[in-house]
Amino acid sequence: MEDLDCHDALAQMAQFIDKVDKIYLTIDLDVLPVWEMPAVSAPAALGVPLIQVLRLIEPVCRSGKLQAADLVEFNPRFDEDGAAARVAARLGWQIAHWWR
Repeated sequence: MEDLDCHDALAQMAQFIDKVDKIYLTIDLDVLPVWEMPAVSAPAALGVPLIQVLRLIEPVCRSGKLQAADLVEFNPRFDEDGAAARVAARLGWQIAHWWR
């Protein structure tokens, strides 16, 4: 398997941010790998690790163009030990921390 890097995605994200006036950010939590986010209805076998998601959304949050954000698909019935809730909370906190 090829080692995927987010540099191209970051460049594309920067181009996108430059082209728009306002951004609404939705993060579907089932994009995260099952070992980080088991509390979703459709867990991803591979997924995008949280650290990469954070790298990708930081420029959006700091752009001054973010108008609203949400996290979707969290299912507490599948969160046996509360770890997934902490991952979702960390993601939400980080968005709020970076938001300008």
